[in-house]
Amino acid sequence: MARRENPVKEIREKQIKQAALRLFSEKGFHNTTITQIAEAAGLGKGTIYWYWKSKEELYFALIRQMHEEFLQLAEEAAERPGSALDKLAWMGNEIIELYYRDRDFCKLSWKMRAEELETFSPHYVEQLQGYIKQTKQALEGITRQAVDEGLLPDADPYYLSCMLLGLVEGMEIQWLEDPVSFDLRRGMEMAMRLLLSLKKGARDGAA
Repeated sequence: MARRENPVKEIREKQIKQAALRLFSEKGFHNTTITQIAEAAGLGKGTIYWYWKSKEELYFALIRQMHEEFLQLAEEAAERPGSALDKLAWMGNEIIELYYRDRDFCKLSWKMRAEELETFSPHYVEQLQGYIKQTKQALEGITRQAVDEGLLPDADPYYLSCMLLGLVEGMEIQWLEDPVSFDLRRGMEMAMRLLLSLKKGARDGAA
């Protein structure tokens, strides 16, 4: 039997998540209350508890959604045909489009890093660490291919993956702090050109 959809439930869930995302990304977890989320969503406080048992559960529903999207992009990039540079360029563009569609997700990512993870329930923290581990594993496949193709130097793929993530994260910070002066799309284009120059330099050195 097909699952019966409840459009009212789906609309309210979306209202709550949008309001919670905006507040959590601005104020952080500890400085945001369920009352504030309810008021921003235009709903009663009790309504939120029909959908989530606690503020923590709602918060990690957003964190999970964000990391699932990021992981999906990393895994899809790793499975795509083409060179490592093609895969990295595709993934970089998709991540940028994700952040431009909803800048608050990018803000939430950095707010989350400022929180003390030990204050959250262990099973939520384990879920988060699991997503991060899976994402790095997908990236390792790409960086290993990049080494084989001469795009990156012969080094540990795990460390190369962390370094590439660090490059992207550094650009995210610049964009969040000053989006007028720093265009994230232009930054990613320059990063891709930098990778190409590394490959060209390696070829010239071997000649």
